[in-house]
Amino acid sequence: MLDLLRRRPAFRRLWMAGTVSLVGDWLAFVAVSRLALDHGGGALALVGILAAHSLPHACLSPIAGFVADRFDRRRLLVGIPLVQAAFTLAMALAAAAGALVSLQVLVLVRSAFTAFMVPAETAALRHTVEPPELLQANAIVSGTWSVTFVAGMALGGVLAALGPVPAILVDACSFFLAAGLASGLPSLRPEGEREPRAAGVWGLVRAVPPELWEALGHARARPALFRAVFSKVPCAVAGGMGWVSVNLLADQAAPFGAAAVSLGILQSVRGLGTGLGPLGISLLARGKEEPGRPLEHAAALVTFASVAGFALVRPWPLLLLGIALLWGIGGGSNWVLTSASLQRLAPDVMIGRLSSIDDLSTTTTMVVGALLAALLVEASFSLVAIGAMGAAVGLVSWIALSLRRAEAPLSSGAPGVAPAPRI
Repeated sequence: MLDLLRRRPAFRRLWMAGTVSLVGDWLAFVAVSRLALDHGGGALALVGILAAHSLPHACLSPIAGFVADRFDRRRLLVGIPLVQAAFTLAMALAAAAGALVSLQVLVLVRSAFTAFMVPAETAALRHTVEPPELLQANAIVSGTWSVTFVAGMALGGVLAALGPVPAILVDACSFFLAAGLASGLPSLRPEGEREPRAAGVWGLVRAVPPELWEALGHARARPALFRAVFSKVPCAVAGGMGWVSVNLLADQAAPFGAAAVSLGILQSVRGLGTGLGPLGISLLARGKEEPGRPLEHAAALVTFASVAGFALVRPWPLLLLGIALLWGIGGGSNWVLTSASLQRLAPDVMIGRLSSIDDLSTTTTMVVGALLAALLVEASFSLVAIGAMGAAVGLVSWIALSLRRAEAPLSSGAPGVAPAPRI
């Protein structure tokens, strides 16, 4: 896998920029969350920080996908981190003053710009490797997420001990470094791009719904592409319900000592699995441009089985670790396989919008799954029952998606797939 980084300098730059930014994000998240608790905000303030990190990303995904299909992706990958760096420096000032409300507002605004990075990175990646290398490239990206999660959280804990300001300043530096790395990429303008249909910011915003509808119609008429866009959804809804089970089980049973320690261990092991799964997929599908549906089915089934079995092995801590690892392996493999398929099948002029639909649907269904599980807890359902329901909902959704056939496109005149030039 490391050979791909050596042979593809553009992919190496893209990967390094994303890695640096991820580490900064995780360590700042720890620092800001710690500040919320230290200032007496309690759980509500902590939830506010979490919401500020995630909600703008999901809500702005459709606009972000539209932008990635209209403008040079290189300029986005350089410009957005610079804007984020500026807001992060302002966050450091707010943290130094102990202004928690101002800090949350700044996190909210900065997170809004983060939404524009996902489709831009997705659209750019396919230009940096050959088609048979897409699966391997996505495996590297997924494995890196797993490593940066552990490293960023650990480094964040160390820096947070010195106070939140140093961690936030390091995060700001990471954005400047990411922008510098991305500036070395060549121009990545969308192929077959068209002139914007309306001028000005409001004109672009008004153009988003029909453009998104056009991309969805293009996918609906092509079952393989439609599955690539929505195949994370079944695992996301099951994972959202399972996430509630993990937190409650750690709190109630504390299988590894204190509840916080137990939760940290379980989540770390699951994070390790998200890196090992893609690595295994990359080895199994080496040299294949299309790994085949059996691997996708296997990844989904492992995820559903893990969600269903997690609470069942509650009395046995070692089995809990094994199930958590398998859960991560299944989820990480699902992410890599579906992301590679999307990059392989989507027209370059539409991949930003299709990636944003993927991102929005995955985030939304995960939250819906977690909310459904919370309601079931309030209704006195057991964790075993919640896990079984989560697995069942995910499995039924997966079967429905797999059996889906082509439909008439929602919009005519969608551009065809053009091969992307490699750098």
